[in-house]
Amino acid sequence: MSRKIKLWCVMFSVLCLTSCAGSSAYMRSSSVLLNPTSDKALVRFMRPSGYGFAINFNVLDGEKVIGNSVAKSQFDYLADPGKHLFIATAENKAFLEAELEAGKTYYIITRIYVGAWTGRVAFVSVNKGSEFWDKVNEYESTLKKLEPDIASLKSWEEQNKQKIQKILSDYESVWKDKYQWPKLMPEDGR
Repeated sequence: MSRKIKLWCVMFSVLCLTSCAGSSAYMRSSSVLLNPTSDKALVRFMRPSGYGFAINFNVLDGEKVIGNSVAKSQFDYLADPGKHLFIATAENKAFLEAELEAGKTYYIITRIYVGAWTGRVAFVSVNKGSEFWDKVNEYESTLKKLEPDIASLKSWEEQNKQKIQKILSDYESVWKDKYQWPKLMPEDGR
């Protein structure tokens, strides 16, 4: 095989693995990003990587499903101020504890990794001075904007109510103290 063809094949493979945006039956396109309000905090979930574009995962705030993480996309969630436990499940479980303040915007990066059977998920909290602190501004303008399809997510939530309860119970009894989960504190808001 000629050198040019080999180079083309490598470039095409890299392009396919890194630039593919995903899609989801639980989300739909949006033209705007939300803003926090005087009585709500805004949490912006961002998945800047195209890696694992065919694998999406639902994100929960405690018992409530709030969105679906999709490759090269972002979605917003208006949350009550106070403590929250964000959850994602795939082959593994990922948790993020947050203490949110009304009127502020908080950022969470979602990631997917290779697992034994499917993808493994992770949350990265965007804390002051962290790796992503300045990058989120770029992501806001380059990532696809999505909003939850509330009816689809509510249906999923109803069908998975027992599983969600088990995850919350397991978090308290097993997972909470087993790992150092990422956290967002009030001062991490902007």
